Amino acid sequence: MSDSALDTVRAELPLLHHTPIAWAELAAEHLGEFLADHAICEQQAALFGLSLIGHYPDDEELIRQMGNLAAEEVSHLRRVANLLFKRGLTIGKKRTNPWVSGLHGFMRKDRADTLKLDRLFVGALIEARSCERFTTLLSVIEERDPEVARLLVDLGPAEKRHWRMFYALAEREAQGDALTERWREWLEHEAALSRQGGVRPLVHG
Repeated sequence: MSDSALDTVRAELPLLHHTPIAWAELAAEHLGEFLADHAICEQQAALFGLSLIGHYPDDEELIRQMGNLAAEEVSHLRRVANLLFKRGLTIGKKRTNPWVSGLHGFMRKDRADTLKLDRLFVGALIEARSCERFTTLLSVIEERDPEVARLLVDLGPAEKRHWRMFYALAEREAQGDALTERWREWLEHEAALSRQGGVRPLVHG
């Protein structure tokens, strides 16, 4: 992947901070650790989608979208797991993710309507950042490990599609300045969290 291709993908994402190439080089040197963490992330993404169904059982559109999301994330998990097993590796253990914890801590929990909006924004940001990380890693891994590169080629666009889906669901919960202002706050918060990362060979490390 050329630098221009990476720039194109980044331009299509809402993120305010770009992952440094140094993170991609680190992840490329520790692909086993990255893939093990990736498997955890796919599992958590599926569980997050299912949890939203539990929170909002009367939202037909959300249920349809999250059911599809969960199924797709499980298929991704199986693919990553098979790649790990092929290399004699195992899926990582569940661990605290400071970046995700930082997102959850920013949610407004005093009102049901604002909490739903924020949950959907969290989903959008997780998917957008994953897309950006996968694409950044692809830019340095393409010739080093074609097998992992093929995985990232497939999963990056899926994450981009997912963030747009979450954002479209969020648009139903607020309009105009209320939506725009809260989204801006989220983007700035996520950028601040991301500037503290990029130092571990994990999907959001």
